[in-house]
Amino acid sequence: MSFSGPAGPRVPRRRAIRVALAGGFLAATASALGIAGAFLRPRPPREFGASVDAGHVRDFPRGAGPTHDAEFRFWLANLDPSDADQNGTGGGAGLLACYDKCPHLGEVVDWRPEFEFNGAHGWYRCRKHGATYTRAGVRVFGPAPRSLDTMRVTVDQFGAITVHTGDIARGDTDNPKRAVQHPLLPS
Repeated sequence: MSFSGPAGPRVPRRRAIRVALAGGFLAATASALGIAGAFLRPRPPREFGASVDAGHVRDFPRGAGPTHDAEFRFWLANLDPSDADQNGTGGGAGLLACYDKCPHLGEVVDWRPEFEFNGAHGWYRCRKHGATYTRAGVRVFGPAPRSLDTMRVTVDQFGAITVHTGDIARGDTDNPKRAVQHPLLPS
C-alpha cells in the first residue's frame, strides 16, 4: 500500500504564512480598536469622575464632622468660620468637598474626631504616614507636599448638593476660600 499524499490542491508555504500573518494583524488591530473604544465611551453616571448627588444642605450642620462618601472618594463638610484657626477653616464658611486621597502617596485620608494635635480635636489624617490636615484640608504636619485636593460643589435653589468628582482642584492654603455658601445651609 502506498501513500499518495493529501487529496486536493496544495497550498504553497509562503501563502500559508501570509494568510496567518494577515489574520494575526487583523486580530491585533480589532483588539486595539476595542480597547480604545472602551476608553472613548462616555462614563456611566455612577462612576468616579461623575457628578454625584450628595444630599441636602439640611443634612450638614455648620461645624459638624465631615461626611465620607467611600464610593466616590470625598469628604463633605459645612465649614464654620468661627472654628479655631489652628485646626479649623481659616475663616472659610460653607460646603467643601475634600478628595480622600493623600497627595503624598495616594493613601486614604480619614477624619479622626478623637485625634488631638496642638490642643485641638478633629483632624484629617493619612492612614499610612500620618500627614495631618485641618477641617478645610489644609496641611499642617507630615510628609505630604501640599493640602488635600478639593472637588467642585454646587447647590441648586432647592438645597440639593452635587459634588463633581471629575472636577478636582489641586490642594493649597486657599482651600477654605473654595467653600460654597448657600442661603439654605444650617447655621
